[in-house]
Amino acid sequence: MGLHLHIDPFSGIAGDMFIGALLDLGVELGDLRKALAPLPVGSAYRLTADRVLRRGIGGVDFKVHVGSPDDSHANLRPQGHAHHEYARHPQIRALIDHLDTTDRGRDRARKIVDALARAEAQVHGKPIEEVHFHEVGAVDSIVDMLGSAVGLELLGVDSLSCGALPITRGYVRCDHGRMPVPAPATAYLMRGMATIGVDRAGEFVTPTGAAIAAALCESFGPPPPMSLIDVGYGAGDRDEPEVPNLVRLFLGRRSAATAPTVTTVSLLTEGGATHDHHHDHSHSHTHPHEANP
Repeated sequence: MGLHLHIDPFSGIAGDMFIGALLDLGVELGDLRKALAPLPVGSAYRLTADRVLRRGIGGVDFKVHVGSPDDSHANLRPQGHAHHEYARHPQIRALIDHLDTTDRGRDRARKIVDALARAEAQVHGKPIEEVHFHEVGAVDSIVDMLGSAVGLELLGVDSLSCGALPITRGYVRCDHGRMPVPAPATAYLMRGMATIGVDRAGEFVTPTGAAIAAALCESFGPPPPMSLIDVGYGAGDRDEPEVPNLVRLFLGRRSAATAPTVTTVSLLTEGGATHDHHHDHSHSHTHPHEANP
């Protein structure tokens, strides 16, 4: 069976956290740089990955540093394009053709970008072609989305699933001002996913993180049966006091579906007749779009 990746967003998910967890699972930062290097975006940037602790648990803190043209590890040099050219959906989508990855990797990147564009279009009441991504048009967010698809290919992942996403409280400041969390586009992306309300303040599921899960996961809720190979952790910036600020990825091989086992119990009744009672011991399965409280 193929490699399966289950996302455990016990403290939320963001694009950079997801890539950090992929690196923790064995993706090489140099390979990620090479795959992203051909992107003709308008700013130089460099990628870093550092091992950190979050509440005593180790993980990888992945970052995109924009505007470092003199750095020897810079992926890109300015290409003569203004930044705003990449703030709309068709322009960001066009970048994907330049990725040094497989056809499946480019297709996954398109699905992530399209999912976020559809959510933004619904929030703002515009056709998808006119969506302006605002913060998501920034180079670091583009790299987070496209780098996630590239990282999955480098790891050889065939399928994905995702656990319950936390819905928190509070506000986040964005291009349109102060918005409730989840941010409006994030909330639209979370439709059909398993969610759980938690009494924590702040943004723990970002638009890029929600777009990755919405676009690529085939089921939401408990992980499917699989033989576990490895576990990876990607770190967020803050070291939260209550819950480790990490996303956890379970990498494994899918197990073949097992047939229900049926036990026959013979009961002796009055008059010596027997009646067979059949007990189905098959496991119950959560529908892919049911919540997992």
